[in-house]
Amino acid sequence: MMQMSPGAVILFIAMVLLLGMLVAYASGVGKRVHEDAEEVPTGNPSMERKVVATLGMMILSGLLLTGYSFVEPRRQVEALERQERIGVTRGVEQYTSLCISCHGIDGKGAVVPGTDPPVVAPQLDRDDMRPKEAEAYKIRYEYVVKTLHRGKGIIMPAWGKTDGGALSDEQIHELALFITKGDTMVNASQTAWQHAREVSREKIAHGAPEPELPKLDTVGLSADALAGQSLFTGKGGCVGCHVVGSLGGVTGPALTNIATVAETRKPGTPADAYIEESIRNSAAFVVPGYAAGLMPSFQGLLTDQEISQLVAFLMTRK
Repeated sequence: MMQMSPGAVILFIAMVLLLGMLVAYASGVGKRVHEDAEEVPTGNPSMERKVVATLGMMILSGLLLTGYSFVEPRRQVEALERQERIGVTRGVEQYTSLCISCHGIDGKGAVVPGTDPPVVAPQLDRDDMRPKEAEAYKIRYEYVVKTLHRGKGIIMPAWGKTDGGALSDEQIHELALFITKGDTMVNASQTAWQHAREVSREKIAHGAPEPELPKLDTVGLSADALAGQSLFTGKGGCVGCHVVGSLGGVTGPALTNIATVAETRKPGTPADAYIEESIRNSAAFVVPGYAAGLMPSFQGLLTDQEISQLVAFLMTRK
């Protein structure tokens, strides 16, 4: 819905009133043309009509400009949204051509080809990659752009041309836009990530390599722990940042022996309580050597049952 400032409304009303007064005055001028001349002339009616016409055109121009000023902000917003959707859609093309082998068709992470022991690339389809507050979004976007340009250690190559990669600045921007705005609706029924999954499957069907999904040993796990293992490697995306055994990412602390290590993290806090607290609020305790804010809070992202299942799985890691 179009929003108008009080000043713009007042200006518009004033111009309408002024135009009404001018029309009334012009009507009086027209009447005097046919009246007998007064003893004391009040002006040349022909000249008055020219003045009235000129003023009328100026006021009409003002009204048109005022009306345009009401429409222009919305037009600019719609143009920006349209341009953004185009950029996100182009980013999907970049992602499905270059990134799915490591980050998966759905951005949940996959085993990086050629790594031994297997390393899982971080999950990209997650809420903290898409901040809604303007300043937080700017910081995240710049971080993603720099990471794409320069790469990340020996696992992720540099993609920016200025750093020896294959992508132009515009292509880097489009890919970063997709990653940081993956919940954008690119058509009537699909978000960008949903569209990426569809495009990825099409490319795999035509011969593109299929990503290797991370798998962990499930022998002897209870039903809850088994469900938690699926969350760890799937919906939760934990395996993209944490290594368990010989599989996982290297962004966060290793969790191979977390059930034992957790007992030493916060004196007086049982291991299962510490693990649950860390899942719900990662800022409650930051492991030395790791920066705060790397891990999102899963409170609200996972249900209470899912968090319990994830804790059950991690409590088997001794």
